[in-house]
Amino acid sequence: DLPLVAMAISEFAKGDHPLFPEYRNDDLILTENDLYCSDWRRACNDNGVIDGRDNPNRNASDDAKCSEWIYELHPYYSIHTRNETSHEGNQRKNMDKPADHSGDEEVLNFLQSKTILGIQDHYPFWKSWNHAPWAGKPVWACIGFNNCHCHHHHILLDDNIHNDPNDGAGGIRTPIELRGRGDGEKSISGYQSLFGKEALEMHGKHLIRVPTVKPLMEEDWFIRQIEEARWNLFLE
Repeated sequence: DLPLVAMAISEFAKGDHPLFPEYRNDDLILTENDLYCSDWRRACNDNGVIDGRDNPNRNASDDAKCSEWIYELHPYYSIHTRNETSHEGNQRKNMDKPADHSGDEEVLNFLQSKTILGIQDHYPFWKSWNHAPWAGKPVWACIGFNNCHCHHHHILLDDNIHNDPNDGAGGIRTPIELRGRGDGEKSISGYQSLFGKEALEMHGKHLIRVPTVKPLMEEDWFIRQIEEARWNLFLE
């Protein structure tokens, strides 16, 4: 339903919402070029790349060889065929073409260069990992690192965030500290996913559960939650 959501946001930004007819904001208008599908690709130590998307032949020996999962963004209509009648795409095709944006650094730089984007998560991949948070929607938390590419406070608001380290829609990505500098400065060599208690500690700062009815009944609910998350991060 990403194209339909993008259309609704764009119509609102053009002043076509019946409750806000005076509102105009060209920066919030989404075009086809602003829509993406996300994917996780598995990079391996010795055999190049193993496809970790929905690989039915995935096994323990493959997992043992793999050192890193790579988050990627593909143009939406390179993955979905177009349906001009409904403005929706059908089921995903195989992602054989290289991603437009690959890896934490590249994706972060791209996200932070835009005012708004539409990104479809990869539900089958998340499901195949029993809804583990790290396999869902990444959220970057990089406060305190010198060369971190995360220059904004990233927050995921989702109705599928739980007080359970093994089940949830949002996974926290944090920098891996570069060893051996010896000057007291913290620099990074890459990114990793948080697990367990460390991930739960990010609730209220980078992960916010959305009780679905609340924002409908309280029009400033999202704003209040974001301000509270900013304050919680400031108190760290």
